[in-house]
Formats: sequence, structure tokens, C-alpha cells
Amino acid sequence: MDVVPDAPAYGTKIRWIAPKLIEAANKAAPHANVQAVHVLALASRAATTATSSAADDEPALRQVVPAGPVKTGESASAGYHRALAAHRAVAPLRQEDPALAAVVVRQEQARHDLAAHLFPDIDQDQEDEASTSLEDVRVKQRQAAEAVRAAAIRRARAERTAGRNGAGRVGAETARPRVA
Repeated sequence: MDVVPDAPAYGTKIRWIAPKLIEAANKAAPHANVQAVHVLALASRAATTATSSAADDEPALRQVVPAGPVKTGESASAGYHRALAAHRAVAPLRQEDPALAAVVVRQEQARHDLAAHLFPDIDQDQEDEASTSLEDVRVKQRQAAEAVRAAAIRRARAERTAGRNGAGRVGAETARPRVA
């Protein structure tokens, strides 16, 4: 049995009560032999056509068209923009959690140590001071990640070039184990 709900909430409810609905449908129309309930999307709602032909089992589908233009933030009313500006004016500023900042700094230090161990050929800036600003740490993390990525690419290219020249893998005998 195909069911087209009027709203998404009704579709959810129909899915929840499907066993009861099947039982009720089979009691009301025993010859129908309903075994499953299929909840169709709102866009596939069938237009009801009044026909006297018994052979026409499938009604024509109608296309759902929005009643008006779709509203976006750009096309919203002036009142909406005023209310949004008022909310932003009184919204509390984002407070940086000191505990979270300390965790980020520890993670950055651990990542820095790991990068120095795995990629010693990268110039590590030993004079880095621990940042207290979360944004500063994030910027440094992005920069360090890009430096590690560039070193990994250089190393992969060197290994690929050495493999083409028949020299085998560069550094295969001095490979370091992965640190987990």
C-alpha cells in the first residue's frame, strides 16, 4: 500500500504505526491483502482524477510547485535583517576556554615533537613560544601541517626517482618505525 502524507511528520508517524495500519487495512478490505506500507515523498503526490474507468489503476502524478519565490537570507525582509543585527549586537562574545586552550597547546607540542622525529630534514623552529590564543595555535598548526605535507611529498618524489633509476628505495634500510 502506497501512502502519501500531507507533511513529513505524518510520514514518520505512518512508518511507526505501519503494522497497525496494515492490520486495519486488511480487516477493512480483506481482498486487498496489504503486506507493506510504502510512504512516498511529498513531491510524488498523485493528483486525484475522477475517472469512471476501472482499468485506470494508476493516477497521474502532479508536479509540486512552490507557492512563491524561495526566501533566502539575501531576499529576506528588512525586519528580518534588523532582528538579526539586534541579535548579533547582544549575543555574548565567544569566550576562550582556558582548559581547551591548554589541551590544544599540548597537542600542538606533541605534534611538533612527532614531526621533528619523523621528518628531521624540516627546519623546525625551536624558538616557538606556546601561544595562549587558540587562533594563533590553529594558524601554526596549519603552517606546520603544510610543512610536514611538503616534506612528505619531497620524500615520496625522491623515493620514486630512486626507484626509476634502479637504486631501490631511498632510506629503506634506515626507515623509522611508525609512532602510534
